[in-house]
Amino acid sequence: PTTSTGAAQRQLGLVALTALVVGNMVGSGVFLLPSALARFGGTSALAWLVSAAGTMCFGLVIARLARRQPMTGGPYAYARMAFGDFAGFLVGWGYWISCWCGVASVATAMAAYLGSLVPALHGHSMSVALAGIVLLTAVNARGVREAGVVQIVTTVLKLSPLLAIALVGVSRLETAHFHPFNPTGLALPSAVMGCLAHTLWA
Repeated sequence: PTTSTGAAQRQLGLVALTALVVGNMVGSGVFLLPSALARFGGTSALAWLVSAAGTMCFGLVIARLARRQPMTGGPYAYARMAFGDFAGFLVGWGYWISCWCGVASVATAMAAYLGSLVPALHGHSMSVALAGIVLLTAVNARGVREAGVVQIVTTVLKLSPLLAIALVGVSRLETAHFHPFNPTGLALPSAVMGCLAHTLWA
């Protein structure tokens, strides 16, 4: 039976949790990638397949570890359990650094896009990026429910243009656009490896 305490503790529903996962997976990288991957031509499609397969393997490893050792901490906890406190500390510290570096990258990308959409903000990218970080920090500090609502809204705003562009792109797809398939002049494995840094960031 559901108690009033349990109802009070349940602040995020399925929609908000789904938006949280999707919003974390679909970040600024996917919006910055078209220009970054254009020089790789059709080899970028192969890089997408390789990075998708790799991340699926990584996800399955984490899922199996979570099933075998249900504990909080994720990769930090598993590294600590398998290799000791120092390895766990290094993994936890590295993950923390990647989080705040990622926040700076996303805020910079957001400021660049806003500068293109609102010309008045064009010369103030650092101020816009800092304002975005402060605003979202304030929303998260207000509570889980408010953060969930913002996550749903931003996820819809991110996915809508992506779906629209994907549909338009498929309708205009021609094989002529993939010639030459590998315009980089590198061997195919090297070209795919060059793409992976971009596709894995997304």
